[in-house]
Amino acid sequence: MVGINNTLFAIIKVSLYCLILVGVGGALTVFVVIPRWVRTEEVVVPNVTGKTYFEAVRLLNEAGLRAAAPIREASHQAPKGEIVAQKPLAHFRIKSYQAVELTVSIGAELEPVPSVIGKQLNAARDTLTTAGFRPNRVAYVHSASYLPDTVIAQTPPEGGGQARGSAVNLLVSLGKVMQYIQVPELRTHSIHEVVPALEAAGLTVEIQYSPHPKIPPGGIIRHKPASGVHIQSGDLIIFEVSGVRDEMDITGRLLPFKHTVSEEGNVSRHVEIVIMDDSGKRTMVDGYYAPGTVIDLEKQTIRVFGQVRVIIYENGKKLHEHRYR
Repeated sequence: MVGINNTLFAIIKVSLYCLILVGVGGALTVFVVIPRWVRTEEVVVPNVTGKTYFEAVRLLNEAGLRAAAPIREASHQAPKGEIVAQKPLAHFRIKSYQAVELTVSIGAELEPVPSVIGKQLNAARDTLTTAGFRPNRVAYVHSASYLPDTVIAQTPPEGGGQARGSAVNLLVSLGKVMQYIQVPELRTHSIHEVVPALEAAGLTVEIQYSPHPKIPPGGIIRHKPASGVHIQSGDLIIFEVSGVRDEMDITGRLLPFKHTVSEEGNVSRHVEIVIMDDSGKRTMVDGYYAPGTVIDLEKQTIRVFGQVRVIIYENGKKLHEHRYR
């Protein structure tokens, strides 16, 4: 019985010691640890905007703070790896060892540059602006392949990725260069053969009609200026042609034809338009044009004779063929 009592007394004694230790630990927590944590020193958040991520982390550590997991965001102004925002903002006071949220630039988002080749200048500017690019410098050069005020080249070129808001420079056509031409002897030649060549050289043609006993209909009786005279692009040459007005197609007619370049993609296409009529076969368009560009042959004052075939090629492949009477 005495042994049992001694054992119970020992157990009770140990339990009391444990309760005393727990009480002391709780008191220390309540009166020492918690107040000390509550009174943790506050520090000023440094300004790390504009710094590199690694430099920002170093500055935060030196200030007694730490960086949270970075947030990545595209930016047109800040290079890749630069801090574009922080939270809390600089100069705020927060408790030491707290996390500061950093937003890191991944650089500008790149967009493909749309093609504006073959477009009129104003339409080209609208296309670039709509796509988020900035039309910049414009230079001019003579071109036999493009009408005046038409874009014939661009920098940066179409396709490759560029940051939105980037500048695009344009090279614009002034049309054909003025040429001095010596008028050849054209009497007795067929007007069908002569007119397309002269208009392709930039001359303006006027035709008058007179019956002639020896020269067949459609043959040239005389012309003004006469052979040997020097004229320049845009000048007028008047032909007197054998025949009677309205009896035959000797003056030809303007071709009211338009072609819209295929709109798939944003890279220009090589367009070739071939015309075949009673005066022969000739290529009237041979150049690169942006998708969706409207090529208006009537603006090029293309004169055709008799039955006409118009064949359109894009990137070397036959696309359409149209026939006119």
